Amino acid sequence: MQKKNTRRTLFILAVSLFVAVEIALGVALQITSGRTAAACSFASVILACLFCAMFAETSADYVLTQTALILTVCADYFLVWSEPQIKLPAMLFFLLAQLCYAARLYHVAAPKERRTQWIFRAALSFTAVIVTVSVLRSNTDALALVSMLYYANLILNLLFSCFRFRSRTLLAIGFLLFLLCDTVIGLDLIHTYLPIPDDALLYRIIRPGFNLAWVFYLPSQVLLALSLWPQKIACKTDKT
Repeated sequence: MQKKNTRRTLFILAVSLFVAVEIALGVALQITSGRTAAACSFASVILACLFCAMFAETSADYVLTQTALILTVCADYFLVWSEPQIKLPAMLFFLLAQLCYAARLYHVAAPKERRTQWIFRAALSFTAVIVTVSVLRSNTDALALVSMLYYANLILNLLFSCFRFRSRTLLAIGFLLFLLCDTVIGLDLIHTYLPIPDDALLYRIIRPGFNLAWVFYLPSQVLLALSLWPQKIACKTDKT
């Protein structure tokens, strides 16, 4: 019993240290600029990916979550670290990451819920493509289509994780913050296709003078990396 308590204490300390370092990186990326800010941003994503390995096991939940975090690191390499940014492969990696999270949610769903997930995911993905083409028309490109597909699947991941909110609390909140981050980025991306006046309220919201997207994004990656923690603790409790 004492040995188990010691392991639990060490694990909690590791989680606390992880969160503290992520907070420090979050502050650093806001008060620095250029490659230093990029390094802090990219390091925070890599750290979240590496920390998830503490939950390593052969379960589908772990494999899918770790794969999603690895894909996120790949996406942020092109979006954060690469000069210049290469947005299309970044969004493709983000889409694949959301599909991994979708597979995790599908894995724990009841048979009827699985059917619902497939129907809603197919319908919303199709709608996203139609809306993108309808709004952008001749300005439609692969980046816009992939981005909207990614965004649609992120919305559904948030929705389906909320169905099991009590057992997937960190996952649901992580998706919510992820969605807020990408809403900010998406609005900024729309500016490329549909210019927004500099004095418009929307322009001031998406460009407030600090990196608003990362205010949401960094905590989302921390929570997604920690999203297996409640299950791990519950599993150990059952075994004892």
